[in-house]
Amino acid sequence: MKKLAVLLPTYNAAAYLNESIDSILNQTFADFDLYIYDDCSTDNSADIILGYKDNRLHYRRNIENSGIAKTLNKGLDELLIQYEYIARMDADDWSYPERFEKQIEYLEQNQDVVLCGTQGYWLKDINQNPVSGWKYPIRYEYIKKYLLFAATFNHQSIIFQSKFLIETNLRYDERITTCEDWEMWTRVVKVAKIVNLQDFLVKCRILPFSNHHSPLNKKKHLQERSKIISNYWANFSIALSAEQVFEYYYEKKKVSRTEFFEKIKILIHAFNSLYTSTNHNLVLEERKNFSYMLARRILDYWKRSKVSRIDPMIWILIVKEVKFMNKIKLIKSIIR
Repeated sequence: MKKLAVLLPTYNAAAYLNESIDSILNQTFADFDLYIYDDCSTDNSADIILGYKDNRLHYRRNIENSGIAKTLNKGLDELLIQYEYIARMDADDWSYPERFEKQIEYLEQNQDVVLCGTQGYWLKDINQNPVSGWKYPIRYEYIKKYLLFAATFNHQSIIFQSKFLIETNLRYDERITTCEDWEMWTRVVKVAKIVNLQDFLVKCRILPFSNHHSPLNKKKHLQERSKIISNYWANFSIALSAEQVFEYYYEKKKVSRTEFFEKIKILIHAFNSLYTSTNHNLVLEERKNFSYMLARRILDYWKRSKVSRIDPMIWILIVKEVKFMNKIKLIKSIIR
């Protein structure tokens, strides 16, 4: 088998393709092929791609617009049997030159890891060179919990172990159109070890009309997220419906004081159960960050419910019921 194939789907991203392709072709790790799957672009993407004379670049064009999940599965079906690893890349993003070198080195040294991501800078201007940024969790044990609240990986940064996908026959769910990656990770993490490197090795371009940022897709995106998260909560023996997740995580809806008391108890109970059953697998810093995140989720729901923030009975309820954080730290966390 060859070492690495890079799977890059594109649709009408001609404005950014050169930067993305160049960042891949200029990697310090040279043993790879780049496969670009064009989902029936109507711009000049094909001209840009075919203008490259690098024999590592291979162009594929769908016969009809299929969406990203189906396009990715098409790529996996073609490439898995030929390459030891499959890397993802997006047409509007940029990889640092040492990205593949560092990821392949890690995967070669840690054969039990089937998926490896990296940190990434999220930028409106891809030409910026930030020196620090917000980081995704690194360790597998923390990632398992974190997936209840965020996708946890920069999709464009991950590398798969082909053998694992062949043996499990795991693929992207083609019914999901805006967060197919998140759903995929919730299935992979149940059966195998997945990690993020601590290195920032990609720049991710923030586009206001990208697939899940588009105002037209916003509601659908949040509904798909809610269903994925609801299904994943069940793995921790905690039942939260997709409707409950949508309300607790995203919905801005005024509720009555009585209704808020009932619902916040359910949320706190879920968080207490989650933390109690899983915190032993976390290191000290992860436990601290995780408990803080849970507290902020409670505050966020409180704000969106439009219930008074100065109601003393609610403060008493929260301080009394929360078991995942020291009382003083909890109060400080909510006040901030």
